[in-house]
Amino acid sequence: MGQQTGTDQEQHPAVYCNWHPSVETGLSCSQCGRSICTECLVQVSVGIRCPECGKATKMPTFDVQPVVYVKASAVGCAVVIGGGILWALFNFIFINLGFSILTSAALPALLIGYGTGELINAAVNAKRSKGLAYIAAGSVAGTFIFAQVIYSGRIEFFGLIVLAVSVYTAVQRVK
Repeated sequence: MGQQTGTDQEQHPAVYCNWHPSVETGLSCSQCGRSICTECLVQVSVGIRCPECGKATKMPTFDVQPVVYVKASAVGCAVVIGGGILWALFNFIFINLGFSILTSAALPALLIGYGTGELINAAVNAKRSKGLAYIAAGSVAGTFIFAQVIYSGRIEFFGLIVLAVSVYTAVQRVK
């Protein structure tokens, strides 16, 4: 048994990277099998992948298309009109019945905030994005302004605090 020399060993053809044809490599993508070099490989939890197979994809919950924003905006506009009328009516009834401004402002604000978030969430199939949060916040603020214009035409400091809590509640439902 003699020692093998370099000339006796089987010669393998050189393999070159699909993306860098001048770079010789021995690596390949664990998904598609294409040759890749150390410059273009993507390390993932199941091995190494080529740049195409290793692309990160957005989770469907966070993949928000423009049509989703249109749906959310339509719901937001409906909330401004319907919620503004209900909020003003609630204020009119409860203040005339002798309830404090705290009760007549805080309760509908929380309901409007939570309801706005839930309605937008249902309309967009539980998608999440900053844009949807802005739409929810704008809807609640629009509802507040619309209700104030209908009912009293003035905005008090306590009303702004209630508005902030209401906006926060709506945003947390779609953020």
